[in-house]
Parts: sequence; structure tokens; C-alpha cells
Amino acid sequence: MAETEARPGRHSARESIPARLADLASRIGNLAGGKIGNLAGGITDLAGRIGVRLRDAARTARTRLSPTRPPADAPATRVAVARARRRRRRAVLAAVAVTGLVAALAYAVRSPAPPPLTRETSPVAAPSDQAPDNQAPGDQAPTAPADPVSPGGPLLDVDPAPLPGALSLTALGTRDWRHWGGAGADSFHRKAGGTGEIQDPGGERLEHNAGACDLQWTDGTPTARQEGTRAGVFQRGAGKSFTLGVAGSGDLRTVRLFVGTFSAGARLDLTLSSGGDPVVREVALAAGDRFYQYVIRFRAAPGDRLLIKWQALTVTGAQNDGVALQAITVS
Repeated sequence: MAETEARPGRHSARESIPARLADLASRIGNLAGGKIGNLAGGITDLAGRIGVRLRDAARTARTRLSPTRPPADAPATRVAVARARRRRRRAVLAAVAVTGLVAALAYAVRSPAPPPLTRETSPVAAPSDQAPDNQAPGDQAPTAPADPVSPGGPLLDVDPAPLPGALSLTALGTRDWRHWGGAGADSFHRKAGGTGEIQDPGGERLEHNAGACDLQWTDGTPTARQEGTRAGVFQRGAGKSFTLGVAGSGDLRTVRLFVGTFSAGARLDLTLSSGGDPVVREVALAAGDRFYQYVIRFRAAPGDRLLIKWQALTVTGAQNDGVALQAITVS
């Protein structure tokens, strides 16, 4: 009789599982609040339906297994006990699954959505300062210097050059040349049949014979040939100057200028008549006679000119201190 009375207790425990699931879902709904509360309500309704189906399934099983209720003193069979255990196990697993589902949904609703991933970007350099795409700025290949003799627009630069003991104006002035002095302060020699590119406005001058090298030519006029002369012209005092011009042709030209100072400081100013930045070279004040060769490269359009000015800035104070001019060549 004791075993017969225990069966209703097991059935009561099995049939109360859906009620417990519903109660658990209701509590989770109350805790979550808001949207999770509505979700928990739906889960509660689902748990209730699952409970009803479980009860119906249990009743159907009992009916199929026991079409007629056995007498109260009939012993329980092993098959019935095993089936009862399987039903309890299924009910427990269903309750665990529902509980896990409710917890997962509650966490999903309460957890804030992660912010969208962003990637920091570096500012792009200006197209003019941005290195190539496959090179860092420090690895950029060096830029080749501009070629001063390449064809193009106006060009002007100058470099000093040493003076040898003797030089040929004929060899250096393939297009034209000019030499001052030798037959008085107003005298000069030029290339016979030259282009006439050299322009000299003239002015007050004095003659000297103190040059540092022998100037020679074989194609001159009025003297056709000169084996070597150190003559030239000069001007006294600070601020005095010589001015010359060389006509442009659109092609690159090389001009060699032979000048000097007598106990003076001087400045060489080079400009193009078409404009642009001038090129300036200075020599410091010093006592004694000094002579220089300047190699000038320029390009100017036809009708424009290279303008040259050689001026005394300061003098030591002697009577003949100033600047000197000897020769110029164009090639």
C-alpha cells in the first residue's frame, strides 16, 4: 500500500514542473523590465503551452500503458517505472532549456550594442609635399639638379675662373670679342667679322698696362694680330662703373669677362633686360691690383639683352684707386 500511495506524489511533482517554469519566466520578466518583460511574457505563455502538452502526453501515456487502472495492491512494473523516469528527465531538460533561453535573451537585451569599429587615419600630405605611395619621405630619391645648359626659358648664372699666364681671345670668342686700351684710353680692338653682339655705351676712361695675363688674338681689327698685351682701361673713385650689354638670340651663350680692381672693393651685377632676379658677386676691399675672370652663362630671347655692371664700392683713397676693364668674349 505504501508504494501505491507514493505514485500520486510523483505525478504531482511532474505535473508541477510547467507551473515552476512559468513562475521562473515571470520572475525574469519582472527583473528585466521594459522590452525583456514583454519577451518574458511571451516565454511564459510558451512555457504554459509546453506544460499543457506535457500533461496531455503524460495522460495519453498512462492511458496507453494502463487501459484499466490496476488494483491498488498490484505491484509496479519495471517498464512503467522506466517510462516515468524518462518523462521526468525530459521535463527537467525542457525546463533547463527554457531557463537558458530566457537568460540569453535577457543578456542580449540589456547589453549595449558595441560601437562601430573605426580606424584612425593620418593626414595626407599635400600633393606637392606627399611622397610616392611606395616610398617614405626620408627614402625619397634625390632630385637631379636642373641642367643649366638644357633648352628652355631665360637663364643666368656666373662662376669665377682662374687667370692663366696667357689666353687667346680668338679661341674664347668664337662669336665675338672685344679688348680695350693699348692705343689710348678711347681705343679698343674687336673680332673682325664678329656678330656685333657686344654693346659698349662708352664713357670717361683711363688707360692702364697692369693686367695679370697676356691677351692674344689672331683675328682682330684694327690690329689683326696680337702676341700678348696687358693693357686695359680703368675709372677712379668709389661709385664709378663700367656697363656693357650682350644681345640675346634664344640660344645658350657663354660670356667671359676680364676685369680688375685697384685697391678697391667692387661688385658685379648681372641682369636680363626681360626681368628676373639679378646675379651679384662682390670682392672685398683690399690694397693692390687684382684681376678676375668671370664665366657667365645666359639665355635670352632675341631682342633681350644681358646687362653687365662692374662698379667700385669702396677705395683705399689713393689717386688711381678704382675698377678696371680689359676684355670680353662671347661663344
